[in-house]
Amino acid sequence: MTSQGIEAFLSYLRETEKRYHMAELDEQEANDETQDILHSLELQDHDYHDFARLSKELRGVRQKRRAAKDTMSETAPVLDWIDANRSTIKSLERLLGDVRKAEKNTENRIYTPKVRRDSP
Repeated sequence: MTSQGIEAFLSYLRETEKRYHMAELDEQEANDETQDILHSLELQDHDYHDFARLSKELRGVRQKRRAAKDTMSETAPVLDWIDANRSTIKSLERLLGDVRKAEKNTENRIYTPKVRRDSP
């Protein structure tokens, strides 16, 4: 159907926007967790095993932060395009509604014979 392509594109834009905002939250959470670990190292007494455990946790947190930043950098151009083309997106949403309406009308079409009586 014609509407599927339009719907897929609009869905892609919405999902990309969600991914960007989720990545922002993930980055902030990783930054906060990094600060927690660093303050623990700075202000609390730890033995060798605690230092090793905290360093492994810090490594994992930093990898999570890097993944979030990568997602943000990959999706930022799409988000910029979305912001610059809000009116176009609204127009595509209206177009999708119009196309779906036309598809529904086509799907439910019936014909009533004008002259012939032998057709059902």
